Amino acid sequence: MRIALKIDVATERGATVGVPNLLELFSSYQVSATFFFAVEFRPGRGLVRRAASLFTRRTAPRMSLEEAMQAVVEAGHEIGLFGYEAGSWRRQAAFADADWTRYQLALGMERFEAITGHVPDRFAAPFWQPNAHLLGMEERRGFSFASDVRGRFPFYPQLHNIVSRCPQVPTTLPTLGEMLSRGEVTPTNVHEYLYAESRRVLPHGHVYSVDAEEEGIEHLEILEKLLVMWKGQEGSLRTLGDIRAELDLEKLPVHQVGWAQVPGRQEHVAAQSLPVEV
Repeated sequence: MRIALKIDVATERGATVGVPNLLELFSSYQVSATFFFAVEFRPGRGLVRRAASLFTRRTAPRMSLEEAMQAVVEAGHEIGLFGYEAGSWRRQAAFADADWTRYQLALGMERFEAITGHVPDRFAAPFWQPNAHLLGMEERRGFSFASDVRGRFPFYPQLHNIVSRCPQVPTTLPTLGEMLSRGEVTPTNVHEYLYAESRRVLPHGHVYSVDAEEEGIEHLEILEKLLVMWKGQEGSLRTLGDIRAELDLEKLPVHQVGWAQVPGRQEHVAAQSLPVEV
């Protein structure tokens, strides 16, 4: 069983509180992951939590965004861009024009470089909301890979007659929030349901998207249970870059990108769809 961890950092609370917790957890279990950071936050855009979350265990000192991103790099994890401001991207990106997309990408890349000292070479569309312009820009900017969609295995994406030769490494598993929206799933058994989902065999293993605020703060214990289960029985935890490294790019298929409705999520998400003959 091979599981790649994709950490989505969409909020200031996720960056400043969740990321330090996750770094400490991953260090304890000798786990490497791929972090994608939004680099601008709007006040009040954090997730609304139940009152019980006020008493959730916090294991690591709070960091600034800049400190969190630098700590990720220093710990040896992969790091990429999760758009400029994730909330705006979530609301507008799917129907945005090329100028908006180019501007948002440029803002994010400039801020990312100012913090880390290098331009990002991987991108994840916040909340799986890409557009065709983004896919073309990812290829032109020479990104190593992107993780903009939900799917089953890596592919080259086609959307609105644009084919991008930037490989997509899609999220394959349901998120924690989506699983918890199911009536029979509770915080005490959700790890068992997610583990069962991950036992379905895929050619390059699975990609699990972690919300830095949700799993990094309120449900840190659930993520720890999953790490233990996934590492057991000769399982392995790895980065999205590890998946990218094993791809034969000459043989990577082209698939249409469509829009899917996922149980437990309000908006449609971009998803790997039918293969395309090229």
